[in-house]
Order: sequence, then C-alpha cells, then structure tokens
Amino acid sequence: MIATVSWMTAFVDLRQRMVLPDRSADDLRALLKEKSWTLPEWFSSAAPFHAPDHLVPDVLDLAIAYPSYREELLNLAGDYGQQLAHSSPQWSSLRRFQHAGSWTSLAGTDRLQWLRDRRRTRPAEAVAQVARTWSVETSRDRADFLGAFTDGLGNHDIALLERALDDDSSDVRLAAVQLLRRLPASPFAARMAARSRAWIRLEPKPIRPRLVVNLPGSLDRSARRDGIENVHFKNKGIQRWWLRMAVTATPLWVWEEMIGSAEAAWEIPIEESWRAVIREAWTSAIVLQRNPRWAGAMLQSLGRQTPHRVVPLAPIRQRVFEIRSGLTDSYLLDVDGQSLFEGLPHPWPDPVVTKVVELLVETADRHADSGRLFGPLSRHSHYTTLRRVEAHFPFPAAILLDRAAARSRDPEWARAFSDAAEGIRRRRRMLDELR
Repeated sequence: MIATVSWMTAFVDLRQRMVLPDRSADDLRALLKEKSWTLPEWFSSAAPFHAPDHLVPDVLDLAIAYPSYREELLNLAGDYGQQLAHSSPQWSSLRRFQHAGSWTSLAGTDRLQWLRDRRRTRPAEAVAQVARTWSVETSRDRADFLGAFTDGLGNHDIALLERALDDDSSDVRLAAVQLLRRLPASPFAARMAARSRAWIRLEPKPIRPRLVVNLPGSLDRSARRDGIENVHFKNKGIQRWWLRMAVTATPLWVWEEMIGSAEAAWEIPIEESWRAVIREAWTSAIVLQRNPRWAGAMLQSLGRQTPHRVVPLAPIRQRVFEIRSGLTDSYLLDVDGQSLFEGLPHPWPDPVVTKVVELLVETADRHADSGRLFGPLSRHSHYTTLRRVEAHFPFPAAILLDRAAARSRDPEWARAFSDAAEGIRRRRRMLDELR
C-alpha cells in the first residue's frame, strides 16, 4: 500500500511535465527501428516530456525490445509506466524502485533492482543498506550485489569492499578486487603501491636511468588477500602475472613520483624482459583509474598506436588540437582514428567539422580517380564516420555537405554527402518538434 501511494504522489508531480507530441512518438519509433546514432540527443531533448497515457504501454514494449535505451524509455513512461509494470506480469522486468519499497522489505530480483536504482542516484545510501545485511546474505547474493556497484563507485564503497576481500567466496573476493582497482585512494591501492615500489626501482645510469624489476620468490598472505594469485599470465610465467596485478592497481601518481611525469613514463627505458608487462599494466591502470593526464601522454607518445580504449580518456582540447593541426590526417577516418571522436562536445567544434569534411572530400576525389565501385576509399568503407557526421555535426554544417555533394565527381560519394546533409536536417526537425 505504501508503494502505491508513493507512485501516485510522483505521478501527480509528473503531470507537470509536458506531454510528448504524437509526431515525436512516431519519430522515436522510427529512430529505434533504424538504431539511429541520434537517439542520445533525442532522449536528452525529450527529458522534460512524458508519454501520454494511451502510449505508455507502447513505450514499455519498446523498453523491452530495446534494452540499450531502457532507462530513457522508462523515464518517458514515467510513474504511470511503473504502475503498469508493477501490476502486469508482461512488464514485470521493468519494475523500478525509486519511489517504492526498501532494502529489507524486498526479495529476490527486486532487491537487486532496488540496489541498481539506488546506485544510480544515491550510491552512498545504497552501500550503507547493503552493509547492514552483508553478513547474513548468501555468497551468490553478495557477488551479485557487488556487480551492481559499478554505477556510482566511489570512496564511500571502500569499507565494504575491503571487508569483502576476506569473504569465503572467491567470486566475492574477485569482484571486490576488480572494483578496488578503480579506487586509487583506497588502502588496497596503497598496499599495491607499496608492492610496486618494492618490486620496481629506478636504476641510475651514466646516460639515462631505467626501470628494473626484482620480484620476490613467493607471495605473502597479504598479497594473496589482495587478489595476486599463483596463476600464469598468458603462459609467460607466474611472476609476470604478479607484476601486472600490482602495477595495474597502483595509483598512477606513484610512477610520476618515481619517474618524473606521465610523459617521461612512455619514454623511459625498462628492463627488456619486463617492458611489455609494465606497459600493458599502465594501459589498464589508465582505463581503470580514468586518468586523462596519462591518457594524453600516451596519445602524444604513441599516436595512432594508442589503444582505442585509452584515446577517449585523453583531454578533449588535446584531441581537438591533434585533429585540427593535421597530425591525425592519415588515419582519422580509419578505424584507428574513430576513438578520437568519442566524448567530444556535442555538436562537434567547428575545427573538427572542417577537418572531417576536408578529409571526406579528399577521399571522395581519390575514389573517383581510382575508377572502382568499392574498396577502402568508397562511401561504404566510411559508414561509421558518415553516421557520426549525421549525429554530431552542428545544423549549419549541412550546407558544407551540400557543397561537397555538388562538387563530387563520384556519384556514390555525392549521394553520401547529400544523405548526411538530409540526416542533419531531419535531426533538426525532430528536435524542433520537442522545442
């Protein structure tokens, strides 16, 4: 009964939001069907709206059919959608618990969903609730609960995760280690940093210092508690695995203190037998700790050889400069260059737009000269870039694409430029419906 009252209270508040226009509802169906790259922008603009009551069942069906946008669709369905989800078995998987129930009053999958909902909005409260009942939960439930901690992970989780390192279940311990590796301010990270300092040192040299490694012959109990285990790493030896585990979980500032800077880390000589392991571990640490300074230093040093998972973490200003300056011209439109676009401001800055159009026109001209229908220079080989253009170019940039289409000597590329321009105009029309 309490849950029903809270739904209805929120439902009254929801009525203050604007009702989604019928044409926008049609737009949404079309965008979902074609898996449009413009959907994030559309949902962002649609946030002040709610679906009219008669469309809410359709929105719930869409939420089941398109799980990638489930939360956005449930926001559109609002609390009336939650009423239907809680009362109809066909939509029971869509139940959310922002306004209903409590940690101790729920059971089964509802508890896990409650936890996921709270982790998105109030993670510190969520972990406090889990900690209250931690000792009486089953090992499987404890592992599932930690699986929900990815959202909202922060220092408020450290105490419970440290406690989980002593769990009887290996699954729980492993889940705790994986989460703690992302928290460089934790005691776990401090212990890993101490190991790294003991195992790796900066050796002075007459010309240039280098990193050398001196690993122990066996692990102590503390190391095993922190997840460093006697398993082989890619069949290259147990000690390489120990080293990788320690370095991956070590805060990156430790290496700056030892070597001098993030930039210096990618230039310093490393003992040959350990070089690949340490660099791979640094790469993983950049991703886990989401460190833009180290990602930028790696991009500056390695260029197109920088792993795709690292590039989007590099500072936006640095990536825009590299695109604008021409440093990435040889690979920007290829697979190696696509990650440079990730996370850029939306819509893209003018220098990025200008450079992308310039390179696409150049590619179209080269394809026309090749006399081939398909191949690496064809429009089909640049599908990803063209979809990004439709989704992220500012609206006035459609004119640039119209001009490119008019000048193109390749019919297929002329069509590609025209289609992209039309896609931008369509995007604008759909957003205007919401304004």
